[in-house]
Amino acid sequence: MRITGTYHTLGSIKSFIPHPLPPLDPPLELSSETLAGYGEASFSLGLLNEMSRRLPNHNRFIKAYVIKEALLSSAIEGIHTTLLDVFTHPLNESKPTKETQLVLNYTYSLERALSMLKEEHIPLGSRIILAAHESLMSGPAGTTTSGAGAFRKQSVQVGELVPAPAPYIHQLMTDLEKYIHEVDGLPALIKAGLVHVQFEMIHPFLDGNGRIGRLLIVLMLIENDLLQAPIFYPSYYFKKHHAEYYLRLDRVRTHGDYEGWINFYLKAIKASSMDAYYRAKEIEVLENQIKVLIQTDTSFLKMRQTALSTLDMIFHTPIFGVKELSEHLGMAYNTAHKSIMLFKKLGIITEKTEQKRNKLYSFTQYLSLLEKQY
Repeated sequence: MRITGTYHTLGSIKSFIPHPLPPLDPPLELSSETLAGYGEASFSLGLLNEMSRRLPNHNRFIKAYVIKEALLSSAIEGIHTTLLDVFTHPLNESKPTKETQLVLNYTYSLERALSMLKEEHIPLGSRIILAAHESLMSGPAGTTTSGAGAFRKQSVQVGELVPAPAPYIHQLMTDLEKYIHEVDGLPALIKAGLVHVQFEMIHPFLDGNGRIGRLLIVLMLIENDLLQAPIFYPSYYFKKHHAEYYLRLDRVRTHGDYEGWINFYLKAIKASSMDAYYRAKEIEVLENQIKVLIQTDTSFLKMRQTALSTLDMIFHTPIFGVKELSEHLGMAYNTAHKSIMLFKKLGIITEKTEQKRNKLYSFTQYLSLLEKQY
């Protein structure tokens, strides 16, 4: 059995201090099962990347998928809200619920990390991880919670795991950052899986470790050009098989079973990629169907361009009002209202609220595709 770390004993408390990556004594075994899983996961990522290049509006698609990963990753930690709540929040005058705020924070966290990675050209490491954690743990109106953006300064316990004492964290994270950029012959896709489990064993924060750890997978795939944009959600499979997810993570520490974890992780990459791929295809079909309707139905005879612009906007913001459409497209309020009424009449959108003023509308077919269970 491979030994993956040592224990620091203080009184009756035994804290686990993981050895630096890569796995040694013996090295990680790339069995036929692992190589097959790696090939299938890589192929699935390639399909998803190809699909993303076909989408006419990249940004709106990214937004929806980032929110989906935020929902799934948060749900693993017992934080539950809905796509509807997240999309409706900007239109409400009231503060979001705690759960909705936490999911929104995940989206801010990813946006900040990607900006540092792609625009500021900062290598993936502690600087980005700390900034992402600060955004993740921020409160309403930009306030921050205790411990946000800082490694923990006290001991914690997670189930049976007591992670390394606080004084060890800086060196452990330095070693992890070094490994992220080290050339060791392992494919970047497999290295991302090793980094995730190592991060979870270090458990460098008081809260938010699971969400940041899963975010690291996406960031590593993007940094290594395996993913063109954050349009896949690894938490899809982890949530679906959450008991095995935690078991596989634990067995790395207790049994040195990196191989079992990597095989499970590669299944997650494949399944999550294919789910995102099929969902994207259905969204593409839906958009094309509505475009054909707009181009051929005589109801749109005098406002086809306005209708096409409306369609583009509601894919980006599937919960909206007349005011939002008018401002977003720079059109007169009455024109926006006429377009919405036509979309409603043809069953493309539904009225979400019953009040006479400030009515909201929902692009239900699109939201249903995003929430559909395969």
